[in-house]
Amino acid sequence: MAKQVEAVGLGSCAVDFFALVPKLIGAEEKINARRLEIHAGGVTANNLTQVARLGASAGWIGFIGDDDNGRIIQQEFEADGMDLSGIEVRRGELSSLTWIPVDDQGERCIYMFPNVTAKVTPKDIRSRFASHIQQARHFHTEASQLPLPPVLEAMRVAKESDVKTIFDLDVDPTHFISAGLGTEDSLKEALRLTDVLKPCKAAARELTGENDYEKMARRLLSLGPELVAITMGAEGSLIASADKITHVPAFKVTVVDSTGAGDAFMGGLSYGLLQGWDHERVGVFANACAALCCTQVGARAMSNLEQVNELIAQQRKD
Repeated sequence: MAKQVEAVGLGSCAVDFFALVPKLIGAEEKINARRLEIHAGGVTANNLTQVARLGASAGWIGFIGDDDNGRIIQQEFEADGMDLSGIEVRRGELSSLTWIPVDDQGERCIYMFPNVTAKVTPKDIRSRFASHIQQARHFHTEASQLPLPPVLEAMRVAKESDVKTIFDLDVDPTHFISAGLGTEDSLKEALRLTDVLKPCKAAARELTGENDYEKMARRLLSLGPELVAITMGAEGSLIASADKITHVPAFKVTVVDSTGAGDAFMGGLSYGLLQGWDHERVGVFANACAALCCTQVGARAMSNLEQVNELIAQQRKD
């Protein structure tokens, strides 16, 4: 029987190889990297890690390989006190990994290798992972690396069990569809099954045809979600529901690496909603989680509850 945890998720779960470089280069260019850092990562795995560090119970579900990267993934989850019962190790398979050059301004690009993580099927969801979803309060997932059919099946399981689905639309629909990960119709179904949506800006623009964040949010709400959260960089974030739109200012920090900031935001958002907070408090808290993640290298440069509350208190004084 699956262990009951507050937040579970299906999505990318990887080991990130960071190359710290003077600048991001183009075709035919060469550059010496300053150093290499290796950290656990992956969109859904990251936002669940943030949930766990804040003090709620969390666990990732899916496939990893029996390689060194798979061992790193499990060790990092275990160090954060996360539930490992939803992880299935596949013999002879490679775990997911990413290559991430990061420049002196904290800007980066990401090369993804989904490997065995993307091999989960809708049948696997029903036979292996459904019980983990059914016992949770929040189900996290994404449009990024995994094909959409198993993600949709997991979302249906969540809907059948009154589990809130939190969906990170991490790439624009054109890219997602051209990569063969899903169709336009299946993506529309995913949005209808979503309770809380956080789209990347490119996806929000493409889906709505809008550049104004409030107009984006209203159009996105009409597609199915009950709550839409849009991160706006230095402008902060916007939390929108049918009856209210809340703008939340950003926190001022020294940015070292922006990788994982959106995932930390999602983790903070999920944690705040688990607490039953109002939209403004949830937005402030999620922004603080994102800001702290930017102050160190790595998508898992995430903070605990005390550190997040300390940043909020400090900047209120300022």
